[in-house]
Amino acid sequence: MITFLVSLAIQLLFDLLSILLPSTGLLGYLRPWLPVIGDLLMTFTAFFLVFQMWYHRDRLKKKYGQLSYQKIFLVGASGIAVLFSILIHSYIPYYLVRPSFWSQIPFSILATPLTSYIPVLGSYFYFLGLIFSVFFCLLGLLLINRAMFSFGLDYMTVVYLYFPEEGELQNHEIYSVLRHPTYAGAIMISLGGMFFPLNLYSILFFIIFYLMMSFHIHFVEEKELIRRFGDSYRDYRSQTPAFFVRPKNWKLFFKFIFGK
Repeated sequence: MITFLVSLAIQLLFDLLSILLPSTGLLGYLRPWLPVIGDLLMTFTAFFLVFQMWYHRDRLKKKYGQLSYQKIFLVGASGIAVLFSILIHSYIPYYLVRPSFWSQIPFSILATPLTSYIPVLGSYFYFLGLIFSVFFCLLGLLLINRAMFSFGLDYMTVVYLYFPEEGELQNHEIYSVLRHPTYAGAIMISLGGMFFPLNLYSILFFIIFYLMMSFHIHFVEEKELIRRFGDSYRDYRSQTPAFFVRPKNWKLFFKFIFGK
């Protein structure tokens, strides 16, 4: 909880620094990009902390044996807390603090909802964006909740990275349409955050989150899975998307979320 609150406060601080810092000199040029820098910094921090569970595994197992997971758990959990703060931050309308400031160029280009540039129908598209925001947010939360109760908290917290002999091969039908349902839920929540204001800031926030998540999956988690399962996992990865369900599999996807 402390990590979550500190991370959220840092992101909000970067948002407000755009208002507080002087408009001249180097800081003046940085001001419009401070919200993006803050988001990039905390996203990198989140995945760096989570990565430590993989990076230190062999050394910790050699040194602490059965206690190795206990020695690293809080580091990985802190990374997850930072990830949740990033998702929450994407829904906070910081641009409502001194709206007159954010309406000035160049801030207005980055903070103004793109729907406002659509003549006549802009307000309708704005509400459509809010509907998409709520839809993807709820869908992501339901998917994460369903994954947690289907596979267990031990899978969610990568216990079996340290105790593979205790794990079981998951053969749930959801894995035929998504390689990473939990991470897909986080991506959907982030996508909802993008639609909430639907401005250039929110689009950049989503791109940063998506790219960092993809990098972590491809070069950390799936590297481990390929090491364990070899070509069979490579074939599976080539046939099954990581985050987004193909239209032909939507029925199975929603059956997983809302089914028993």
